[in-house]
Order: sequence, then C-alpha cells, then structure tokens
Amino acid sequence: MRNKKKDTINIVIGKHMAELRSKFNLSQKEICQVIGVNRNTYKDYEIGHRTIPLQVLRDLSKFYKVSFDYFFENMPKLTDKEQRQLFGYSTSVANDKEKYIAIDLTNPNAMKEYFEKEQNKIQNKVRLRVKQLRLENNKTQDEIAKYLDVDKSTYNKYENGKRKFNNDVVKQLADYYNIKVSDIVD
Repeated sequence: MRNKKKDTINIVIGKHMAELRSKFNLSQKEICQVIGVNRNTYKDYEIGHRTIPLQVLRDLSKFYKVSFDYFFENMPKLTDKEQRQLFGYSTSVANDKEKYIAIDLTNPNAMKEYFEKEQNKIQNKVRLRVKQLRLENNKTQDEIAKYLDVDKSTYNKYENGKRKFNNDVVKQLADYYNIKVSDIVD
C-alpha cells in the first residue's frame, strides 16, 4: 500500500469537515449521501489524504449553512506550493464558474441517470436537514407527523429516506419552522 501524502490545506479542510459533521451529529455515511461520494473517499477527505473538490466544499457549505471560507480558517504557515494551491482554490471560488456536466453521449440513459443521481442528492440533503431541524427544535416525529397530517410511520419514512419529499411537504415544513424553503433545500 502506498503512503498517502497529506497536504496542510487538505488536513485543515478535512478537520473542519469532520468538526461540522460531528457538530450536527451526522455519520460519514449520511454526509456521503448528501454530496454523492463513497464513504472511503469522504473518509480520505476528512483525514487529509485527498484534495477535496470545490464542488464538494460548495455542497457542504450550502448544506451546513456556513460560509465557503469556513473550511479555510485557521490555516497554519503554508509552504510556497501550498500557498499556490490555496490561491488556486480562492481563484476558482472567486470565478464561481458553473460546473460542467460530463455525460456519456453514447449511453441513451445518461441524462436520465444524471438527473436521478442529482435528485437522490437533493432528497438526501432535504432528509438530513429536516431531521436536523426537528432535533434542533426539540420536536418529536409524532409532533411533526401531526402537523403534516400524516401518521408517524409515514413521517419516519421521510426521515429515513424510504419516502421522497414532495414540494408540498417541504413547504409545510418550512412554514412550521418559520424558515424559507431554500433553507431546507439548498
């Protein structure tokens, strides 16, 4: 097995990722569902063995409702190479280019598969955010189920990913918590 090199930047960003995940009492598996990466990849992000793609950091900053800059706070003294790497990150963020979608045009189901994957990511984000809101507000599944006028088992299916959220349910939950729909979905 090869020795994986740890860059200071990756270590600091990974530490912040782990701290946020822990603060929100989420497992690596749950976060992997949100950002659409496998658990081993995510684990390598948290311990600094891999460079974290900008899109992953953007997704995490939106999910946790923190500034993108949060991941770059408390950087120790960096080498010249690491300073160039950090400059590359900040330049990319400043340009904020749209992510290109790489689709295999020879696969007739490629677009459908892409949108299904994106839908699953969104559903997972909503599911975890709704659970997080319930816990932060010291609410039970029973209380939320009554508000939505569904039985507890139906609400439990929403939180456990066995039932998909629709727009109406998300809007009702936003109203319940007195927040915007985007605070749940983005």
